[in-house]
Amino acid sequence: MSTLNNRLAILPFQTNSETSNSLGQAVYETIFSVITSSPSYEVISKDSSSQYLATHDLGYIFKSLHCSIVLTGYLSERENEFELILTLYSKKNKKAREQKSIIDKKDILHLGDICLNMVHQVLGLTNSKNVQEVPKLQNPQLYRKFILANYHFNRWTKNNIVEAVQLYKEVITKEPQFVPAYLKLAKSYMYQAGRGYEKPMTVYPLAMRAIETALKINPNSGEAIIDQNLINFFFHLDWRYIYTSIEKGLENYVDASEAYQQLSFFWYGLREYDAALDALYSALEYDPISTGILNMIGDVQLSARRYDASEKTFKSILKMVPNDTSSLENLLYIAALRNSKQRCFYYLNKLKKLLPEEEKYVPRMAYAYGKFGMVKEAHDYLDYYNELEKKNPNRVIHNFKAQVYSGLGNWDKAMSLIEKGWEARTGLLFILTDPQWEPIRKWKRYQALVGQIQFPSKVENVHYITLQTDLKETLRINLNSLLFAKAEDNYTRLFFYQNFRIEQKLIRATLQKVTIQLPPTQFIRIHKSTVLNTEQRFSISGNSKTRIVRLIQYDYELTVSRSLSNELLKLLYTKAE
Repeated sequence: MSTLNNRLAILPFQTNSETSNSLGQAVYETIFSVITSSPSYEVISKDSSSQYLATHDLGYIFKSLHCSIVLTGYLSERENEFELILTLYSKKNKKAREQKSIIDKKDILHLGDICLNMVHQVLGLTNSKNVQEVPKLQNPQLYRKFILANYHFNRWTKNNIVEAVQLYKEVITKEPQFVPAYLKLAKSYMYQAGRGYEKPMTVYPLAMRAIETALKINPNSGEAIIDQNLINFFFHLDWRYIYTSIEKGLENYVDASEAYQQLSFFWYGLREYDAALDALYSALEYDPISTGILNMIGDVQLSARRYDASEKTFKSILKMVPNDTSSLENLLYIAALRNSKQRCFYYLNKLKKLLPEEEKYVPRMAYAYGKFGMVKEAHDYLDYYNELEKKNPNRVIHNFKAQVYSGLGNWDKAMSLIEKGWEARTGLLFILTDPQWEPIRKWKRYQALVGQIQFPSKVENVHYITLQTDLKETLRINLNSLLFAKAEDNYTRLFFYQNFRIEQKLIRATLQKVTIQLPPTQFIRIHKSTVLNTEQRFSISGNSKTRIVRLIQYDYELTVSRSLSNELLKLLYTKAE
């Protein structure tokens, strides 16, 4: 369990030229990888930390990112050299710590080693085993090409990704042992498939080939292990190993936030919405202001038909990003699902004003038009999608058209298009979870699609209940992952093992109030301050004066009350090992 004291945010580096700007991004990525691989720190995701600069109020940054350490830097270009300055700010110590290094332009290939040494000094990391070796390119031209490819990759537009793919392929051709290029290339292909820019049947095999090559070079790459099984998940419909691969991948993966997001896909596809949300909340710990993760949370809540919660989530995003088109699209969709025409078109008209001409044909708008009997407008969308398919044969938009027919109530045509979308491997989670497909979910044709998935034989058993607190709020918890609960005055601290780690949640409710909401055959109050889940492996040692429960799989010892009734004591010994 992390604490605030070891949570560190790495802010974007400031630069003074176009060349130092691209190099600054490379330095940032290198330092992020170096520090994240150290067990000493829990690093905030780049998506959240990149929203701030060191020129912003530090107090606000510490509070917003829930961290106690901020690291940033400045890279300036001179005639024949670069100057790199790393600056560390601590919430405890007001005085900043600084490290400087002059890098000759001829030594640019040693940038990774220089960063490594500087990070060791500024953070006091003396054990080299704590950090991973930074992959190196030996050719200066290739190094610059890789940096340029990363620049395009991080822009996430259709044309930028095309540029990135070409550059990564050029790097790999010249340096076939350079794993980071294979991983970025695979992600670029997966992005093209996910956005419908290229046919998944074409680019997913290319992505898998890149990942398999990366694993041959580095079998322990956590990122490659997870991405390989993610492709099996979405493309081959093989879900047997994605859960265990994420656990293994997390051991050697620098971006925990992304790994937990991928874990949420697994639970989401199984329609285990509470478990998916728990995984996303774990991701949010590493990426606390990510609107992307909040959007995913809102999507899961929507699919679970928790419309009030989903609406609240999307409105919270709009407070941060007032013109967020994705949130407006989801809000109009929720209103349509609730048959609230006035509310739906309030959001629809607001969204139309924000969208550029080439993006105005949003499928959920078409669904709304069909749902509320505006047949001509719905068919205008169908005409547009048909024309788009003719102009862009590589685009896969079957699911777009399916939503129009769903709104119109033409379920046979909607089902036929879903089948085509499924065969093309687009919108898998959308087809499995979206509420609009409820009328056809029991159809044999729909069930035949689901039957193609290879489900895992055994995964973590989940059993969620709703827990009432003293604040008139509710909390969904997985009983099977709850290890024990401890009283803290008028609060209760819950201890879980979920998402492959120990997690704690402090809630405003007395232990007595919590206890009466738990199944009495599973949870025993072994002490006035402790409730134990007896359906886990545990042992008991000691005598009538001092008895200790030890959780065999976890590093916890719990005291058993001397006043525990003989009946409960007998039950406890019966369940102990």
